[in-house]
Amino acid sequence: MKRIGRCIIVLLLILFSTTGCWNLKEPNQLAFFTGNGLDLTEDGKLEATVLIVTPAGIGGGQFSSGDKKKGYQVVSATGKNVSDAITNIQSKLSRHVFPGHRDIFLVGQRLADQGIGETIDPFLRNAHSDLRSLIYLVKDAKPEEIFSIEPFFDQFITTSLSDEQTAIGIKPYLAREFVIDVLSEGTQPLMPVVSLNPQNHYNFDGSAIFNKEDNVKLVGFLNKKETFYANWVKDRLSSHTLTSFINQGDGTISITLGSFKRHITVKEVDEEIHIDLRLSGKGTIIENSTNLDPSKGVDLKLIEDELEKITQKAIEKQIKMVQKKYKMDIYGFGESVHQQYPKQWKTIKHNWSEHFSQLHVSVNVDLTCNNPGQANWSIYP
Repeated sequence: MKRIGRCIIVLLLILFSTTGCWNLKEPNQLAFFTGNGLDLTEDGKLEATVLIVTPAGIGGGQFSSGDKKKGYQVVSATGKNVSDAITNIQSKLSRHVFPGHRDIFLVGQRLADQGIGETIDPFLRNAHSDLRSLIYLVKDAKPEEIFSIEPFFDQFITTSLSDEQTAIGIKPYLAREFVIDVLSEGTQPLMPVVSLNPQNHYNFDGSAIFNKEDNVKLVGFLNKKETFYANWVKDRLSSHTLTSFINQGDGTISITLGSFKRHITVKEVDEEIHIDLRLSGKGTIIENSTNLDPSKGVDLKLIEDELEKITQKAIEKQIKMVQKKYKMDIYGFGESVHQQYPKQWKTIKHNWSEHFSQLHVSVNVDLTCNNPGQANWSIYP
């Protein structure tokens, strides 16, 4: 009898342990969304948009009949804050919204112009909010318009956007990295930008600069080339094709670069902070219209030296432009000062934007061509 009693107790414990999660929802009770967007309407109301996966449209199979349904729906609603807007979206759905599988977070330009500091709070507090989502600014369009695009290769536009940053050679910029940049002392956020092209498809459109001291407000943009250089300085570049005219070769060279490295050294010269920035990359020549032969050491050295000078001048010009026009340390130089000169940082961190605008930055670029390509000369005479 004792043995039977123990068995009954064990069975009851198993029963209660397997049915104890009474408040959890089954998958068929949830509305999974892979994309989330925030913007302001024309009359200034906060608007949330979600891209929801619809199982009826992604099932398919041999027993499917009729026209195949879309695998997603885009739903928007306004509210007093983010939570209220999501609640109003929920009122339009028969399933509980669940953000745990979100891939993309889009910020509308109208909202960014006003500042997005207050909208960060729910993404820090909500236990289901996935900070591994990629984050983009939508320029001259609304998040709803981007989510409604029919992708070329993927079922959802969110998947295409997730893969895009890797394809163009920029390391993914996650929501958690954005939050880290906002909360850090010596870095201003630099967010990737998408826009609509004339074909009503999305287009990578550079990056957006934010001022976290002013409610994380949008202050300006970098174009595509400037974005690649800035991400190299920020150590967020994985590959890039560099094309330049080589004067000594009277032609153009294209080289696909990888193995990027960035080293920042902080120096104190006459009680002033100086930044020594060293950048390097290795690559393969993929096009050569010069009269130089990359298989020859002398010619290869000419190519590398001229590419280094051109790139160095371009990066120096960009850094000076950001210093004078925006005064926003998007490169993270302040973090390096904080780490290498912590005592000095305490005295300048509260006015770092002004110090950054006057900061002396020296740039050194080292490019190495490991592979001259399959042909060693130009086919043109």
